[in-house]
Amino acid sequence: MIWQLAGILGLHPDPFTLRQLYEMAESRQKQDWQHTSNLMALLANLLTFNRSHTFKAADFDPFAQSQTSSVIPLDTDDAMALLKKTFIPSRKTTL
Repeated sequence: MIWQLAGILGLHPDPFTLRQLYEMAESRQKQDWQHTSNLMALLANLLTFNRSHTFKAADFDPFAQSQTSSVIPLDTDDAMALLKKTFIPSRKTTL
């Protein structure tokens, strides 16, 4: 693995630790993808017939973070019902 990372970076691995090589290789790949995704977005915007949709570099970059939220929206009634179900013990009546 050390030699593979050094091959990506194009340097000799002797003065570096595995962690340093990994971080440098990951940064190199991110930078390469930023460059490539910018070119892909430029070409896609030039060659598309639908001008209402424009492409961004993040659309093509696998390292780009998505901005979607993982929070599930709840209305007040649903939230209160969930809290009551969780924290208030149910009473069982006996006849």
